[in-house]
Amino acid sequence: MKKLSYIASALLLFASVSLFSSCGDNENFWGIHTLTDDELAEMARQDSIKQAQRERIDADLILEYTVEFYMSANSYDGAPVKIDMDAIAQEFGVDKNALGKALNGDGGIDVTGFAIEGSTHADNMTSSNSGAYWGHWWDKDGNVKDWGEDAMVFAEFYYDEEKGEGTFNVGQYPGHLVANQEVKFIEAMKYQDKRVAIVITAIARERGEVQGGIVGTQELTLATAPNDAYATVPVPGFDAAKVLSDLGAGSWSDVSWVSTNAEGGYEQEYNADPAPGFWYDKLGFKGAWGDNASVFVLFNADEQAILVGQMPGQMTAGSSVDVEFDAMYGDKIEKIIIHVVISAYQDPETAPEGEPASIEKDITLTKTYDADWGATEELDVKEELRQAFKMTTYQIFSALKSGEMKMWVNEIGNMANEETGAPAYTGEAPGWWLNAEGAPVAWGAEAVAYVFLGISEESLAFYGGNHPDNCTPAGANIKTKYIIEYKGTTATYNITFDIKAAGARKM
Repeated sequence: MKKLSYIASALLLFASVSLFSSCGDNENFWGIHTLTDDELAEMARQDSIKQAQRERIDADLILEYTVEFYMSANSYDGAPVKIDMDAIAQEFGVDKNALGKALNGDGGIDVTGFAIEGSTHADNMTSSNSGAYWGHWWDKDGNVKDWGEDAMVFAEFYYDEEKGEGTFNVGQYPGHLVANQEVKFIEAMKYQDKRVAIVITAIARERGEVQGGIVGTQELTLATAPNDAYATVPVPGFDAAKVLSDLGAGSWSDVSWVSTNAEGGYEQEYNADPAPGFWYDKLGFKGAWGDNASVFVLFNADEQAILVGQMPGQMTAGSSVDVEFDAMYGDKIEKIIIHVVISAYQDPETAPEGEPASIEKDITLTKTYDADWGATEELDVKEELRQAFKMTTYQIFSALKSGEMKMWVNEIGNMANEETGAPAYTGEAPGWWLNAEGAPVAWGAEAVAYVFLGISEESLAFYGGNHPDNCTPAGANIKTKYIIEYKGTTATYNITFDIKAAGARKM
């Protein structure tokens, strides 16, 4: 108690001294201070230094570009930005192609792609959070942001070895940008002690109303077989040179594409990938992916071709649809009418002779772990299945699509749908997501890898890939069994999926 009394007495004494010292005529007590002009100037100078430090880009070479594209409510469309690879290679003192390959993730020189934050200009050493080996999603302030609510634009780098060109494909998050919004972001790379910054300003533009007049017409017919794999085929007879001539356009980069709607107006916003392209409904007007869709139409500038694909399950033999896919430049339009006629598939193969006989094979799929959803090379099993079931590739494809032929995992009847009895595929049918023990799981926390059987009218092949988050970069070795069953005959594949550690060389 004595010690506590001492402390209390000291506090009272301090309070008394404070009270008396605050009374009376004391001219030196602390109060509000009015800043002088010199002090204000010094504070402004220090603020400007801090701002300049924030705005300074730490790089030996800075390349600046501007890219404009139309904003979209439903498309990730944007525009390419070609960067000066010669200048970068010269700055680093390296071979341009070796640099480009390294930035594609194909090895070679030890160059690092990263990002510089827009708000602070601090380094963000994440090489990618987009679909490329080097590239990022960005928010409105030019800071790296994962795909989602705050993401505005993305940049994905690709180097074309044949052309010797490096390009950032800049795109948008659908519905997030507003007209004339600018997003400036900084992609960067370093090699040894040298740094290069790529500053890109992306500007979103709003499409104006179509006012063009028709200066030329092409009416084309595409006769093709049903296809459920989103495969595209070129439209025969398309005259690309006529389009540019009629429109007076210097190149395809000047040309935009429009479709028509039921009211007789034009639709400009692309909704089929890769843009430019549109989905069409069953009446031939611009529509959307889904049960009412018929086909989608794209333009490939490199091939100077119009490509048509089908909505799986909607275009059967004997069906047809007429669509309009028009080219526009300035106030001129080239009308392009395409009659799409779906004819029965003409099977080019003859079924092998003899009686069906079950087979069992050991196969291995191999890949190196990656964070970009990459797949293994396809392992062709077409001839084995043709001989086992004594069917053509198209017949096997059709049987798997209809569900008459089934592919089970580990044992027949495993993971069957309770209502239909068919395999309840957890991945792209026919196929499964697998856990580390090779058991089928839904895509999610347990899914380590997938193994699918890729099927088409002309091919049958196994392939697989690892889950970027659930599979460790140290790799995995997954063993499972797939059993393809049809009318009492089985083709059994004992599968080893060897996912090697990141950075390991694939054998």
